[in-house]
Amino acid sequence: MSNSLYPVFLKLETLSLLIIGGGKIALEKLESVLGNSPETSIRLVAKEIIPEVRALQHQFINLTIYERAYHDDDFNDTDVAIIAVNDIELAAQIREGAHKQNVLVNIADKPDLCDFYLGSIVKKGSLKIAISTNGKSPTIAKRLRETFTETIPDEMDLVLDNMQNIRNQLKGDFNHKVTELNKITTQYLSDGKAAPAKNDLEIEKLISITKIAQRKANIYLAIIGVMLLLGILGLVVYQFDLSDDIQTFLSKDGHIFYWMLFAGFMAEIVAGSMGMGYGVICTTILLLLNVPPPVVSASIHSAESFTTAAGGFSHYKLGNVNKKMVWVLFPLAIVGSIIGALTLSHYGEHYAHIVKPIIACYTLYLGVNILRNAFKDKSKNRIKTKKRTNLRILGLVGGFIDSFAGGGWGPLVTGTLIKEGRIPRYVVGSSTVAKFLLTVTSAITFIFTIGIHHWNIVLGLLLGGVFTAPFSAMLTSKLPTKKMFVVVGVVVILMSLVTIVKTFLK
Repeated sequence: MSNSLYPVFLKLETLSLLIIGGGKIALEKLESVLGNSPETSIRLVAKEIIPEVRALQHQFINLTIYERAYHDDDFNDTDVAIIAVNDIELAAQIREGAHKQNVLVNIADKPDLCDFYLGSIVKKGSLKIAISTNGKSPTIAKRLRETFTETIPDEMDLVLDNMQNIRNQLKGDFNHKVTELNKITTQYLSDGKAAPAKNDLEIEKLISITKIAQRKANIYLAIIGVMLLLGILGLVVYQFDLSDDIQTFLSKDGHIFYWMLFAGFMAEIVAGSMGMGYGVICTTILLLLNVPPPVVSASIHSAESFTTAAGGFSHYKLGNVNKKMVWVLFPLAIVGSIIGALTLSHYGEHYAHIVKPIIACYTLYLGVNILRNAFKDKSKNRIKTKKRTNLRILGLVGGFIDSFAGGGWGPLVTGTLIKEGRIPRYVVGSSTVAKFLLTVTSAITFIFTIGIHHWNIVLGLLLGGVFTAPFSAMLTSKLPTKKMFVVVGVVVILMSLVTIVKTFLK
């Protein structure tokens, strides 16, 4: 027999629902209805009512309970009814009374007597998918609902909102709108042949979006850098005759300023090609130059305050930011960054012989991960994580590690969220905004704890990124991604190993 069901979504909140029965079956039906349409007007009639059903009455004022036997007049002013009684003969009798009043009924666990079924509902924001097995196996329907709920990204609601805005802006007749929307939605869909490469396409899309955002950020950085630095520095130099002082400043700490120009340039290339790694590169170079760990992290976060601001703004303008994700991530990320900064400030100087190898081991670990990503087998599908990571805990740990180790937010937080199957464009945009907030927090914390005596390093990193940003953007757009991963991974590993060996040989 063919499946005669035709799925219809009802605006149940505009209808009147009658439920007959007050036991566990009625409770299950109530929870299903109220979970999907919480403002539905519901009348429940039963001789005996369990406490769990009564408890729902306190939560939903639109639920009215009558503790008595039902009668046919209950079907007056009723649009649909659910019969949740254990007696099959009584259920059939109630069904006949309902049909006389032209009321459609659902009888629990009796599909042959049902006029409609209550399907298992997959709900992700505005998206709802109803699943029915034609009454044959509610258990299978439930399992399918759980699978779809895990698979569909939480950011789907943002995609739907964007599509609605695009649809409202389109001009022309219905056919033209459908054609244009079909073109746009092809980026979210893939046919059977392309399915195995879906994850790889998402990563490529991530890299492409990151490059676009980085190029826009570079424009803002170049304008701000040229206008502020050249204007202010030029005015100060000529007005106060500071040329000798500038020479002294540039040669300070063994001409480390020029090394920082190089570090900023290299970090900009890495960040532009991979969307992460700025802190990792800068940390490994600074540790290799025997810079104290607190100064390492403080310098990087001071410089990153400018770059992440521009990057976050670019992602926001491109529509890549999931505001809900940011609000969940950044509060505890800020707490973690403060704890990390305070810990490093108080123990970094006195226990540098311990802290430096710890940080170097961490950057070594990140380097190995970067190298592994370059040689991963793309022909195999990634196994999707069934249990989602707690975003608050992830933000706390990511903020602490980023502040304490001078970097790592991108590989840890961004990498984890992408591996879970979330939409990459929203992951990158949202984590960049959260990164900006914790970066500023770390920089301020370091200023109040260890002071601002590291400006030669900060300016070197900042200028290295600002003035070479246009060149690095053009370069990274031409470099093959896999080779870039290999080069960066090898460089980070080697520099980390050198730092570890030098620390133990002292």
